[in-house]
Amino acid sequence: MYHWFPISILLIPLLVLAEPIQIKKPITCESTLLVFQVLLEQAGEKPIWVGRGDGEDTSRTVILTNEKTKTWTILQFDKNMACVLGSGVGNQQIFTGPVT
Repeated sequence: MYHWFPISILLIPLLVLAEPIQIKKPITCESTLLVFQVLLEQAGEKPIWVGRGDGEDTSRTVILTNEKTKTWTILQFDKNMACVLGSGVGNQQIFTGPVT
């Protein structure tokens, strides 16, 4: 019945010792106006989610998608500069309505 218990006791020290890793990847940044112009007008992507930084971080993060081509882009931006954090093809929207 509780066969997983001894195994979990053995794994706990491994989880405690696990250290976060840093992934270094190139980030492309450009003028906010230019990036949004390219994504909205040329790529046909529309924003589906936006979040705001907390504290002193006044930047915004936005997810844009194109429903027809299935492209997507994640941007972090402020009034001057926008940086592409990720992009690709093949998105699936799993939430389609408001939270009640």
